[in-house]
Amino acid sequence: MKPAPKWAQDLTLKALLWWESQGNTIPNPTLTWRHGSHRLSSGRAWTDKIVITAGKNRTDQKLVLLHEIAHTLLPMGNHHSTVFWDTAWALYRWAKLPVRYCVNREKTYKVGAMVAYRRNKR
Repeated sequence: MKPAPKWAQDLTLKALLWWESQGNTIPNPTLTWRHGSHRLSSGRAWTDKIVITAGKNRTDQKLVLLHEIAHTLLPMGNHHSTVFWDTAWALYRWAKLPVRYCVNREKTYKVGAMVAYRRNKR
């Protein structure tokens, strides 16, 4: 395993600082980065740790990283809950990820992702 790329470390730090600027308490997760052989990325998160297996698509790497950061921001028990999806979509928009890409990627994951997307549409 290699250290996370600088852009991923920066994105993580900026996302945490943005979350804190919204009046929230921030965690201090470690970030572990692995390189996968697929186009798309995957990740896992705990309250103190994020593990990313990076695919070849940079936009997807960012989306998965922000998705996993959203998990660390919320108390246990919010796994893919309404609050989780609201937080994830706020992060995607804050990071200016292409919304169409996010919709296409997350819609196959959990139905709650699309409900939150429609509820928070601008």
